[in-house]
Amino acid sequence: MDANPASPPAPDPAPRGIDQPGQIGLLLRRAHRRAARAFGDELQSLGVENRHAGVLLQLAQAGPVTQRQLIDALGSDKSSMVRTIDEMEARGLVVRRPHPTDRRAHAVVTTEAGLAVLAEVRNRAEDTGRRLLHCLPPAEQAQLRDLLLRFIEADTEPTDAEPAEAGQPEGHPGE
Repeated sequence: MDANPASPPAPDPAPRGIDQPGQIGLLLRRAHRRAARAFGDELQSLGVENRHAGVLLQLAQAGPVTQRQLIDALGSDKSSMVRTIDEMEARGLVVRRPHPTDRRAHAVVTTEAGLAVLAEVRNRAEDTGRRLLHCLPPAEQAQLRDLLLRFIEADTEPTDAEPAEAGQPEGHPGE
């Protein structure tokens, strides 16, 4: 047996198997779960869940909209959204009103009570964001936000006609 113990191996920069570009979805999912759990914990004392907060935030951004528009904007399904709106309406956070231009639809509108809860949701979202990002210096926090926004806003994938990497001539990806 060697008298000098070997130095411990350097830690992996990322857990095994998720440091490859093909694993970006898994990384984003894990980051989302961490953030959603932290935010959900902050919302408990308000008596609302992430889904309720999402509706309030969406209504604040878009104004009164139909349930269908909320479903599309938040990636929900119809039955879940109906249940969420029913719960929020029972608590006095939103109301359904006749849509101004579509007689068949109802607009979901935030109430005064909903606006008060929204203000606290925004405060807790800010606090949660600061706690989640405390592990990064301010410049990296800003960079992460910028990269995520670019990623979210990208609506096209590279085609065969586009270079695979910046600065690469067309038809010669990665050479």
